[in-house]
Amino acid sequence: MYAKHILRKYGVTPRKKWSQYFLISRSVIQVMASYASGTVLEIGPGLGFITKELAKKADKVIAVEKDRKMVKILENEYNFNNVEIITGDILHIDLPVYDRVISNIPYHISSQITFKLLDHEFELGVLSYQKEFAERLVEVPSPQISRLSVMARVKADFEVLQIVSRKKYYPVPKTDCALVKVVPHVKVMTDSFFDLVVKGLYSHKRKTVKNSLLSSRDLLGLTREGARSLEIPYAERRVWSLTLEEVCILVDRLREKIAL
Repeated sequence: MYAKHILRKYGVTPRKKWSQYFLISRSVIQVMASYASGTVLEIGPGLGFITKELAKKADKVIAVEKDRKMVKILENEYNFNNVEIITGDILHIDLPVYDRVISNIPYHISSQITFKLLDHEFELGVLSYQKEFAERLVEVPSPQISRLSVMARVKADFEVLQIVSRKKYYPVPKTDCALVKVVPHVKVMTDSFFDLVVKGLYSHKRKTVKNSLLSSRDLLGLTREGARSLEIPYAERRVWSLTLEEVCILVDRLREKIAL
């Protein structure tokens, strides 16, 4: 396996705490690269397997890598003429201007990366997430849904392109993964009230909407009596079962009744 060979060559051991699981499936990499166009941002290029294919399709690739040992490998093993390597932590640098983002991102900071990306303009993204995290991003209400996934869907459409077996990575992670297409699209104009209500609801997502609001009454500035007296839609539904559209309807109704 080439991944093992190159790691041995440079005396590098993958750091699990940095989610260094390298995608080694050529077919999956080709799927990702097929979306490359214009200037592509790649987060965590690692051993450069994806970078190499992106460089063939894109006008320019901007690869942001935190691990200096990986940067050394990228610089020594490839002769790129359209790849700019930035050494730094993606969460602590100003993002460059890019058209698309295509990456096997570090799984332990998936949420932080996703929200940082969605705070900037770009055409499209294809990102490799852990399967369970990917499922939270698509419009499928479930007990695993979270406030973060609801807020992400406010800012973009997410589509699972394919499930990728954990065996397609080296080292092998604990779970399967998924390629997710991300299309930024602001469906809802949010404000501090929207954010606060969603935070309150999903802090108690397994409760009914009515009981969740009752448990979050301090956050929303409500008395127990005030929370109990609210006449709102979906009061007896479990919070996790709400679609994004239903959440928006609920927030609008609460806006009419609560003055923060």
